[in-house]
Amino acid sequence: MGQNKRYGSDLSWDLIANSLLRAKAVGLSPAEVGADITEAPAPIPVEAWVSFATPATPVRVEGRAVAWTARAVQLEYDLKDGTSRRVWVYASAVDRRPPRGA
Repeated sequence: MGQNKRYGSDLSWDLIANSLLRAKAVGLSPAEVGADITEAPAPIPVEAWVSFATPATPVRVEGRAVAWTARAVQLEYDLKDGTSRRVWVYASAVDRRPPRGA
């Protein structure tokens, strides 16, 4: 009997997440970010929850913290095509991660 390829998918969660990342991230407003921005002397490896506009979806993203305030972190993350993007997220949405190879 033949295979039924009508159901199921060969899409991976990584591919699905990457397609969502192509959408515009929903960042914080300047009022939410706050004042006294500190620039990181060197990017800090982090994971953060980022919300994307279309469709409205939160995604856990690996990236780098490049600046912060008392309540927000500016996250820089890369897409598979090598494009880098930045977005401000709440500090509570960010966790440090060890550098790769450490």
